[in-house]
Amino acid sequence: MRGMIYKDLCLFFKGIDKVVLAVLGGLLVLFGYKSGVYAGMLFSFALDMMVGLLHLTALEKEEKTAWRSYQRTMPVGVGKVMAGKYAAVLLTVPISVAGAVVSNLAAFAVYRTFWPEVLGLSILAAVALPPVFAMFSLPFYYWFGTQIAQFTSLPLAFLLFYAIKNFEDGWWTVADLTGLVGNPGSLLLMGVLALAGMFLLSLALSAAGYCRRT
Repeated sequence: MRGMIYKDLCLFFKGIDKVVLAVLGGLLVLFGYKSGVYAGMLFSFALDMMVGLLHLTALEKEEKTAWRSYQRTMPVGVGKVMAGKYAAVLLTVPISVAGAVVSNLAAFAVYRTFWPEVLGLSILAAVALPPVFAMFSLPFYYWFGTQIAQFTSLPLAFLLFYAIKNFEDGWWTVADLTGLVGNPGSLLLMGVLALAGMFLLSLALSAAGYCRRT
């Protein structure tokens, strides 16, 4: 299975091309100009979304090379194939976490303000958002194909940009969001359990769709 994970990670990193870097660079400039101390957090949100979408791009590259036909000749079961896909998703989470830490520290240094709650929210989103994007889009990919999977990611992207816009315009603040949380420890535990359950359900649905199409 390690070879499958390595292949998926290579396809993921090959998806980071000039267009992706140009988009992220443009967003970095835009947020830095308009969002003040929130610039690092908003950029990290966009990076989280990009990391999640790059996994879908990796599947498209795999499809163009007819990898699945070759994979059928290998002594690897569908369970290991799917486990490798989802393991690759989890292994790219440190990229979004590192992006969240670096971008927020840079924004704090520029504006000479340190907000630990902003950094904490950015890291939490960096851990959760890429797997959420992947676990929603992968089952649709294996059941219905690339185009439907792309469409399913649009509502998630819309919600994320809606959040970014509200932070930019000052309608939301991190203090307001943290004030709504009564017991952050129990809420975090519930969130982790819910995310793990949905992740396993997504894996099972993807495996069923993979078997149906092979």
